[in-house]
Amino acid sequence: MERAVSRVSRQVRVPGFRPGHVPRKMLERHIGTAALLQEALQELLPEVYSHAIEEQQVDAIDQPEFDLKSTEPLVVTAVVPVRPEVDLGSYTSLRASMREVTVDPEQVEQTLLNLRRQYAVLEPVERPVDWDDHIRADVSVSVEGQREPHEETDAEFPVRKNSVVSLPGFVERLVGLSAGGPHTVEFNLPDDFSAEELRGKKATYQVTIHEVKREVLPELDDEFAKSLGDEEIGTVAALRERVEGDLRKNLEHNAREEYHNEIIDLLVATATIDYPEVLVRREIDRLIDRESNHASHSEEGLRNWLNAIGSTEEEVREAFGEQADLNVRRGLVLGQLVDQESIAPTDEQVDAEIDSLVVGMTGSTPENQAAIRNLFDTPDGRVSIRNQLQTRLAVERLEAICTQPEEASAKPQRQSRRRRAGAEANASHADEAETVGEGTTDAPADSND
Repeated sequence: MERAVSRVSRQVRVPGFRPGHVPRKMLERHIGTAALLQEALQELLPEVYSHAIEEQQVDAIDQPEFDLKSTEPLVVTAVVPVRPEVDLGSYTSLRASMREVTVDPEQVEQTLLNLRRQYAVLEPVERPVDWDDHIRADVSVSVEGQREPHEETDAEFPVRKNSVVSLPGFVERLVGLSAGGPHTVEFNLPDDFSAEELRGKKATYQVTIHEVKREVLPELDDEFAKSLGDEEIGTVAALRERVEGDLRKNLEHNAREEYHNEIIDLLVATATIDYPEVLVRREIDRLIDRESNHASHSEEGLRNWLNAIGSTEEEVREAFGEQADLNVRRGLVLGQLVDQESIAPTDEQVDAEIDSLVVGMTGSTPENQAAIRNLFDTPDGRVSIRNQLQTRLAVERLEAICTQPEEASAKPQRQSRRRRAGAEANASHADEAETVGEGTTDAPADSND
């Protein structure tokens, strides 16, 4: 308090006293005892707090929240988030297999059909609209309860089965209509429509069709295959093989992403995790920053983004809460796995990753490779790449564990992820694992945060 008096007396002008020579009682009468106490606490609290966490060996990861309990005697409590505690349990006994993928022949045929459609010729016809035709029309649509209709002039689009143009149910009602108009089309929107405020409402279209064109597809023959310009594809058989191979690669990629999420959530469900809520708040901030395309970097940018999506910040934070919590838990268990398995990417692996990124952005030509490499090969860039590589290696290690042969004494079952870890996670280890759609890249980059 005496030091506070000394500091404040140099800043406050009190009639009859020189700056720095104001007696304590006079200063308390002039600005109040509470103001002097606040000044004293600003010096005292950081000092005693630092001493306390060092003495008690508290591993703090964020700023404390102070609560002044009393002044006589002076009693202050400090609540501070501490580093998470993660126990992976018997993670080496986890087992889970990745689902096998099969390419549906119908997918191959549909892909070939879509490829032929890219080279289709559209011919005007004098007949009513039929499936797979293309039309050019003026369209005006109004929905029950809305003031202004939405209008488009000279809109061109195909009439495809199982496709949605404008609103679900519109395309189906174009079949059989002839050029001219305006035609009136009315129907009720489905009760499960994505926009809740429009469910079950009547939609009314005014459609004037200017032109109907039929789609003339090229024949699926060797000549068409050669016309695609790929030297490795000279026959329909080769084209079909390429399409099937590409589909298989995509399916396998998606299956592996799902599998990685599943085994990470399996690890989460069997682990005991104690972590502060501040980590979830930070992850929500990161998700908002990503979804807003970094608009959240400024208060005005965040406000404009919230207005654009029609939500409040509280609503957005609540919507991201569950995913953020899952991301934190995924990151924490992977971080613990990194520690326990001593996973540390080497400089050579980081260099190889940079090489892969550079080639992926510039191709095999060396013209711009040096400039692109300079973007990645920086101290901060290498740290970021090392962290990403470390996470990937941890997932690969977990996959190796989960795909080991089943031991006679170990009969673990896949388990569902938990909203919170701890006792709840250990209470129900026999649930079936739930695959989460979000990729593992959503886990926090610094899993030890």
